[in-house]
Amino acid sequence: MKGPLYFPITPGRPVTFQGTVDVPFVSLYGPVGVRLIADKGRSGQFLPDPSTHFAEGGANWGSFFVVGSVGGVTQFIARVHGNTTFEASVVSPLKGNWSFQLVSYATAADALADTHRILIGHPWLESERPGDVRQHYVADYVPSAPLFSDVVLRVVGGSSTITGTLRAFTVNQPFTYRILVTSESDVEHAWALEEAKAGSFSIAKPYAFGGRIKLRLIELENGCARRVVGQVWAEENAAVHSAWPDLRIEYRCITTTIPVSPTSVVPASRDGTWSVPLVPSGIGRVSLVDANTKRIYGEYTMPSGLLRSFNVPAAEAGQTIDEVYYDAFNDVCFLYDQAVALIAFLQLGERDAARKLVDALLVVQNPDGSFPFANHQSIPFEHNTGFIRIGAVAWVCYALLLADTPEFRGWFDRGTANAVRDCLDFLLTYRNSLGLLDGGKGRYVGTALHPDFVVPWWSTEHNIDTWWCFELAADLYGSASYREAAGKIRAALETAGWREANGIFWQGGNAANGRNVPDGQHALDVMSWGGVLLEKWGKSDAAAVAIERMLRLYHVTDQPTGLSGFTTFLPLDGYPLGTVLTPWYEGSFGAIIAIRTRDPIRANNLMAELVRAQNADGSYPYALRTDPINEIQSFPSLIGAAWNVLAYSGSRTPYRRVLWT
Repeated sequence: MKGPLYFPITPGRPVTFQGTVDVPFVSLYGPVGVRLIADKGRSGQFLPDPSTHFAEGGANWGSFFVVGSVGGVTQFIARVHGNTTFEASVVSPLKGNWSFQLVSYATAADALADTHRILIGHPWLESERPGDVRQHYVADYVPSAPLFSDVVLRVVGGSSTITGTLRAFTVNQPFTYRILVTSESDVEHAWALEEAKAGSFSIAKPYAFGGRIKLRLIELENGCARRVVGQVWAEENAAVHSAWPDLRIEYRCITTTIPVSPTSVVPASRDGTWSVPLVPSGIGRVSLVDANTKRIYGEYTMPSGLLRSFNVPAAEAGQTIDEVYYDAFNDVCFLYDQAVALIAFLQLGERDAARKLVDALLVVQNPDGSFPFANHQSIPFEHNTGFIRIGAVAWVCYALLLADTPEFRGWFDRGTANAVRDCLDFLLTYRNSLGLLDGGKGRYVGTALHPDFVVPWWSTEHNIDTWWCFELAADLYGSASYREAAGKIRAALETAGWREANGIFWQGGNAANGRNVPDGQHALDVMSWGGVLLEKWGKSDAAAVAIERMLRLYHVTDQPTGLSGFTTFLPLDGYPLGTVLTPWYEGSFGAIIAIRTRDPIRANNLMAELVRAQNADGSYPYALRTDPINEIQSFPSLIGAAWNVLAYSGSRTPYRRVLWT
């Protein structure tokens, strides 16, 4: 079983599993469900044959299934498809540790009744934490005894013969034994399955052998392979006497694609050193792998340059340290967070960090000029065009614009101007009938992404972000069209986005047939970010109203700790009753920037309150308290630290402000 599978799983809540299995699915006798045509002139072709779904006493190759269990109680049985994948859903999973076992059945009747399971290989056990090799590893490598020696391949014409010697082995009744010969190239294919007898052997087939040879002694039960006996004979390992005979190093390049098989494979040297050719070059993932079972004993992913957004503690995930295996949220990199971090690196003069982050951002940019809302930290090649939010796109665009200003342009070997122009063109495709930009596209229903869904609302935040992009681009590139685009967004925000009665912006709304329908809500950022924007537009009185309202209504103190900051939402401004009023650190530091433009001493005093909540590692909790109604968590976060840097710039600080100038 391949991992990682993402945990924790919440008992009683629906869950969908998707995974892959690493076994030779295509055999000499054809893939599951088909049979090979052996007629001369038609070899290599297959015909449907449902009888091959099961071993039926050893005449066929047979099907594979994955049994998912909790504490020994079966939760699902899923057939493994011919492309090695499986999928299963559980409506109400039990509490406890999961296991996933690969099985087969000798007959269709056994499969239907789930009796006489034939267990294949070692199960995937949550208790072993397979795949979570960044922080935890418990499996021990025990070299098994070699069984095969003197292996030679001879090819004559279109036929191939493999000869060698099989050492004596213990026969356990009532099991039978076969030699499984596989050919490994892009994937591992079964080439022959022949009777096993100790001593010399010769296996000949009337077709060519391609790829690397692997030999296994297979123990069968009722015609189904149940385990591998002894040590696999791997061609690449046998050729290097200084290597472990059944361990190898696999390298995969992940900046272009993750192929089914490794890009480079070398034997694992006994002296602990290794090297692989980087073909293609770029960010890669390196694994120490058992050549026989494919179990991963260790893994290292070269840094992609993207920054993880959160660190999810086990307790916050609802499990103890002993139970939690892996939380997918730990590897999510929100693109908005990357943009704010890049601006912080520019402000601090952190050239190396800024270079790495810019390189990573240029890799994940979509062909249409957009950027994904979020990306996995170690898989930067996956262009996510199905879930786009205009605010995140605009923030990345603005950060790359700053990187292309004369002050910073020389830091980067790869310029950002082309990426910026493509991004600006993309942003304009979302302009609605009001002159504002709509929210983006894509939505999740459960775990399913619907990429064709067009977001029907506009957001004041998104349009503030976009205005700064076009305004800076107009200054930087001397473009009249960018200046015009900025002007149209400003005009639309001043009309459709503005709530005259309160002197602040709406949170957002809908453009219905050219008619504006505000959402009736406000939030902290429309007063803080909005206040900075109003000041930039020369509307100092309006900015003062927004900032005064923010200070009066949104500044809160947590009574148990005495920690203060600005909360995200209020029921007064359209949010549900029960909304937790708690300091939100990303937004609080954004509020400091707005306050600093008018009262830098007060801004520094408020910052002194906020930094009391900083974690020992430099991060901040996303919010001090969890707000389940609005899905706000208290996980340690990157974004709070990044905004902390930005807030400590400008008047009464040692740093020149580079954001929103």
